[in-house]
Amino acid sequence: MNVSEDCVLCSSGRETHHHLFFECPYSATVWGQLAARIWPNPPSDIHSAAAWISLNRHRQNSQAQTVSKLLLQSAVYLIWRERNARIFTGKATPATTLRVSIDRLMRDRLLSFPSQSVFRSSLLEFYFFCFRPP
Repeated sequence: MNVSEDCVLCSSGRETHHHLFFECPYSATVWGQLAARIWPNPPSDIHSAAAWISLNRHRQNSQAQTVSKLLLQSAVYLIWRERNARIFTGKATPATTLRVSIDRLMRDRLLSFPSQSVFRSSLLEFYFFCFRPP
């Protein structure tokens, strides 16, 4: 089987996990614009993102940690799905459309988490505080 090593999202780099999810201009645009809403300087690789989430486990804002985990998972999932769609169907989705899809996925998932207390906002309310509707 003859498989190209070039990134199908940008055609300008060798496809590795790090390139696909963080270095690729397509993915970097999607990830950077979403993560910057929660992180002042978003992590630029998977190890930094995991370390940030792990280090902030015991800090006050557990809502930011939970939303950050879900955002990272959603971005990785939909970027991978976009990669596969381009390979297997030849269809490409613009980065702006992918960001809207991640936003929709986040809202749908956070809707299922109830508020922990009447005095504390829900995860969806926290998300809306960080993200304005597209």
